Amino acid sequence: MVNGMDNLGGLGSVGGVGGIQSPVAARPASGTSAGASFADTLKKSIDEVSRMQQDASQAVDDLATGKGDNVTGVMTAVEKADMAFKTLLAIRSKLMDAYDEIKGFQV
Repeated sequence: MVNGMDNLGGLGSVGGVGGIQSPVAARPASGTSAGASFADTLKKSIDEVSRMQQDASQAVDDLATGKGDNVTGVMTAVEKADMAFKTLLAIRSKLMDAYDEIKGFQV
């Protein structure tokens, strides 16, 4: 655990990837009123990834200045932040592909 970061916020897991958490929450099927809106979920995920990157950066700075000595924890924090960012980029890419496909529909 580095700077209070022991997972990616507990927002949902990536299927079978060694317990690593995804920055995007699993939500109920569309049409149900129990889940948050897509925009709220996306904003929360972006904020969480940003927080993870800031925490990882702070952990690296602490290690470099001698305030901490947990190299394994720092590397774990950096890798989790990297994986969360890559996941968010993949989601963005899929959304853009879907938008382009919808844009091409003939009305």
